[in-house]
Amino acid sequence: YAGQNWPNLIVFLLSLAVSGLYAYIGNKAGLIAGDFYKVLLDRDKDSFKSVCLKSTAIILGIAIIKSLKRFIARRLLVRWRRAVCTHIQEIYLQRLHFYKLSVFNEEIDNPDQRITADVNSIVTIYGGLVADDLFILPILTGFYAFKAYQGAGWLGPTGMFGLFLFSFLNKIWMTPVASRTAQLDKKEGNFRFKHLNIVENSESLAFQGTVETELQKTRKSLDTVCSAQENLFNWTLPLDISTNIYSYLSAICSYLVVSVPIFSGYYDDLDNGDLGQMISNTSFYCMNLGWQLTQFVAMSSLVANMAGSTHRVAELLETLTEYCDTPSIVTDHSEDDDDSKHLLSMKGVDILTPKSDVPLIKGLNMTIESGSNLLIMGPSGAGKTSIFRVICSLWPRISGTLEQISQEDVFHFPQRQYLSEGTLREQIKQTVKPEEDLKETERILSLMKTTQLTGMITRCGGLDKDPGWNWSQILSPGEAQRLVWTRLLYQKPRLAFLDEATSAISESHQEILYKACTEYGITVVSIGHRESIRPFHKNILTLESNGGWTLLRL
Repeated sequence: YAGQNWPNLIVFLLSLAVSGLYAYIGNKAGLIAGDFYKVLLDRDKDSFKSVCLKSTAIILGIAIIKSLKRFIARRLLVRWRRAVCTHIQEIYLQRLHFYKLSVFNEEIDNPDQRITADVNSIVTIYGGLVADDLFILPILTGFYAFKAYQGAGWLGPTGMFGLFLFSFLNKIWMTPVASRTAQLDKKEGNFRFKHLNIVENSESLAFQGTVETELQKTRKSLDTVCSAQENLFNWTLPLDISTNIYSYLSAICSYLVVSVPIFSGYYDDLDNGDLGQMISNTSFYCMNLGWQLTQFVAMSSLVANMAGSTHRVAELLETLTEYCDTPSIVTDHSEDDDDSKHLLSMKGVDILTPKSDVPLIKGLNMTIESGSNLLIMGPSGAGKTSIFRVICSLWPRISGTLEQISQEDVFHFPQRQYLSEGTLREQIKQTVKPEEDLKETERILSLMKTTQLTGMITRCGGLDKDPGWNWSQILSPGEAQRLVWTRLLYQKPRLAFLDEATSAISESHQEILYKACTEYGITVVSIGHRESIRPFHKNILTLESNGGWTLLRL
């Protein structure tokens, strides 16, 4: 993972170099006041002109370098976010890990928020720390401590470091702030999910007429978020007070430590110009030493806020990493196997729901051969879709053996279709920005005639124009099913699992679609309640509510 991000490392090193240059020029800029004190108190007009020119050049330089430093830090922030999110997304969408998180894991809440908002929070805060010279802060602290010692003796750095000890009060408040930040992030995710659920099911909610109930639930969720936010701010107040007290005290202390050698007569041999320059420069070094120490203190509140998000993202990564070590429960067999004529073979398989010890289906034995379509029927809750979940490795197989052909030759048609954003061609091919091909376009148009979706081409503005739709909301249930049928016929798999795939399609069109599967050499395993789909199958698996089953030829 790290080895793939050398460009990020180069940008990071560039950021450190620019930060070092900024610190160098910043030191020169801080001494400008001392130069002006000297030439003004000495009434030296010639030197005044040269100081003005020098100061102007330094100010222009530091303005450009500071802007460049911020710019590089922001670009680094974006690169970090892209790298971290890409890494997490690749694991999250690998081997159905996203499904395992939502079904089997009760500890990882709102993975969407962890990948989006929490990662963004981490890199934003960390990018801010880099922009504030986190990595060269110890060097700057040592430099200004030495210069403060030169100007004010041992009292200079000692006094500023003594003030720094006061800042350790912040540690008392950091732990509760971090824990409450994590709690707020969790409740924010729940609140956002509530509104996302309303958006995704807006039509169902409108038909059911239960808007008032949902309004009460959203109010309750909002109250929970606001209470957590108020609780966080209550604990942040003492942390902010401690931080601000330290910031302002450091400015006063710089003059206090300078006054000691002056009043003790250490600098009596200096004239007014040199004395004014010394006071200005030493005060600058002491104030900058205090500022560097203040940065350590100020970062404590930022780190406390970052800790909550970091814990949530790290927890997600740890869980996904554990899933990566989990082996597949389905065995693919090659064409050289003795059972190569079998597309699917299940022997003595018990079907159990997650977190249950009672089988829905006991000792299931069935074999799917090429061209032998199978129909699965039974009462609701008997486990029809559960068979598909085990075959697709969504649910673990507790007993028996399960073998099937390569997943590349298998198509799953779920009861609730998922339609991503993109063009109509992308919906059918399921690829991002597919290449246009005249023969392929003719084939897609022919398939859309079979699925009776030619009118959709006009509505979308063509196969390759992105209408910007939320396809699941725009299309009717029948249109969504026919679009997935187009996808099925385009891919021409050897084996297809259809879960209520014609429930929103007319019986006359249903016959056309099943015959098209036969023409394309697609063997289907169907779940359905309609008696009209029986003629398109050679075998029927009937499930019973007590876990029993019977397999017969039609």
